Amino acid sequence: MDAESYERELIGFALAQAAAAAKLALVGVLILVAVTWHDVGAWGVAAWGVSAAGTLLLRNRLIARPTDLLAQGRPAPQARRVLWVSSLVLSAVLASLPAAGLPHMETEVGLLVTLFFCCWGAAGMSSLGIVPRLYTSYLGVMLGGVALGWARDFTTSLSPAIMGGLLMYWLVLSAFGHGFSRRVAEGIAIRAENAQLVKQLSAANAAKTRFIMTASHDLRQPLHAIGLLGGVLARATSAEDIHRAREALSTALEGLQQLFSAILDLSRMDSGTLRPDLRYVPIAPLVARLDIEYRALCLEGGRRWECRAETAHVRTDLALLERVLRNLLDNALKHGGDGGVCLALSTPSGQVMLEVSDTGPGIPVEERERVFDEFYRSRDVTSAGMGLGLSIVQRLARLLHAELRMEFVDPVRRTGTRVMLVLPMAQPSDEQAVEPEVALPDLHGLRVLILDDEAAVLDATRALLEQWGCVVATCRSGSEVAGAVQRLGAPHVALTDYRLSPTENGLAALEALRAEQPEMGCVIVTGESDPAIRQRLADEGLPVLEKPVDPEELRAVLGLFRAMDD
Repeated sequence: MDAESYERELIGFALAQAAAAAKLALVGVLILVAVTWHDVGAWGVAAWGVSAAGTLLLRNRLIARPTDLLAQGRPAPQARRVLWVSSLVLSAVLASLPAAGLPHMETEVGLLVTLFFCCWGAAGMSSLGIVPRLYTSYLGVMLGGVALGWARDFTTSLSPAIMGGLLMYWLVLSAFGHGFSRRVAEGIAIRAENAQLVKQLSAANAAKTRFIMTASHDLRQPLHAIGLLGGVLARATSAEDIHRAREALSTALEGLQQLFSAILDLSRMDSGTLRPDLRYVPIAPLVARLDIEYRALCLEGGRRWECRAETAHVRTDLALLERVLRNLLDNALKHGGDGGVCLALSTPSGQVMLEVSDTGPGIPVEERERVFDEFYRSRDVTSAGMGLGLSIVQRLARLLHAELRMEFVDPVRRTGTRVMLVLPMAQPSDEQAVEPEVALPDLHGLRVLILDDEAAVLDATRALLEQWGCVVATCRSGSEVAGAVQRLGAPHVALTDYRLSPTENGLAALEALRAEQPEMGCVIVTGESDPAIRQRLADEGLPVLEKPVDPEELRAVLGLFRAMDD
């Protein structure tokens, strides 16, 4: 809660309490009129009663307007002034009775009036104690009027003791008022925090529901297409029909894999299992590589392409940064109309700024927050897409400690979109080592044991590995491992799914085999996002591939084991 909102809450609480206490105060006025009527005189007491009741009613009318303004989010200073002035005027009017009337009262009546005002002052803490200085002043005026009345009464020797007691009472209640103010302030802060948490939880629940509904819809589309294409393939009679169906099936599977990968990326980022590997790296080579690739794509599509780059170093995860830039460039190509696309690297004011811009219709200002939501697509977008690209970009930018900005390319016409990624500049470091590209070796003869409880996954993986020249044996549980090894011979590497069943996992199923053959490699395939499981896999020090597995990534990992075996 910001300072202004906090101030509104405090003053609003005090005003509400003051309004609620007015009825009780009117009852107190009537009681004092009845008690002092005989000793002070009818006219004097009646005049005081009318003025006190009128002040209470007028005060309630005065604080009603500021209370409404505070509820509308207006600033609090005016309400604070109304509270201060009305409270001090009320205390002065109330204190006029003992100040003027105590010398005319019997001692017993005077003591009763003093006790009544002490209780009245203590009750005022509930409405004014939230503002300690105001409460101290209000109480001082009230008790000061009582003390003045006793000081004017020369007929009793109790006056000095009563005035001393009133002073002590004022000091004690003032101290209690400060403690009361702190407790109420803490309560208001906790209430505001709870309200914010409830709001966030409601928004998160709504976002989760929207995410599930949209993801279900988007997953259903390629699955529906795959089902239909399966029927086409089953009934195809010519080579041309089979070729067209295979191409369409490949496109649908590619879309399904992209959607799954995007959803898994979001899950990993939200669960904290994706951690950036921050290093000091030059950024110009990355921009040069993207320049070559996207220049060709733009030329092929008849689009203009521009790339400007300066030399700069940053501390970042280069792979994650590349994903951010690729998502932004892909968005610019899809939704940027038929105009140009620009990638720029500049170093303004000691910062590194990466810009991706297009000359399309632009993103309206009112939609710039929502475009980062999962599956959100602007109402002006007609091109295909899942609506996950910018959501992934925003999360990756946070991981990389980068600032994300968005603006119009042409602010006058409000067209074109420029997305800027700002990172702090870093000095070149000797820590960076350029990793050479790894050429995939021939996998012919590599003995691979595959462990997965899904028959379809086993068949597909086996077919792929045998296509690469591997010798493969498959099994679906730990009880089948020994038989598979007997058929295969000593495996060079075991490829296992982590979760085989509710009671068995791949690590446990291969535990005995790994103990017997410590030279055997082991690769874990998983879609788990549970931080505890991810940590356990990291502690094992084994290669982990994320589902859905990219075939080239799988081949690269198996190639490393072949290189170690050679």
